[in-house]
Amino acid sequence: MREVFLLDLADAGVAAAYDAWHQPGRVPAGVLSDIVGSGVRVMEIYRVVDRLVMITETTGDAPATDRVASADSHAWERTMDPLQKPLDAAPPGVKWLAAHRIFNLADHLDTKDQA
Repeated sequence: MREVFLLDLADAGVAAAYDAWHQPGRVPAGVLSDIVGSGVRVMEIYRVVDRLVMITETTGDAPATDRVASADSHAWERTMDPLQKPLDAAPPGVKWLAAHRIFNLADHLDTKDQA
């Protein structure tokens, strides 16, 4: 299952630090283990100025909250919290807000007409 999540940085001034924390070798092994252990096969984060977009592909077996299981992940969240700002529409306690797909090109193409 593919999911897309949105989150803002606290401000554009923390972007370089946020990017640096996410470079290979900087994310703690326990965090990566929790992500993979929760059924995530693909996770990518994109940034434009202070807006973050995370795309995940999962087995669909575990909710996103199960991705923060270890002490490493809890410490990582405490490190990221001051750098992040939930979207205004996010309910209390929710950082990454799930986006809902409104368009899929495949839904508009009739493959029979292209033969």
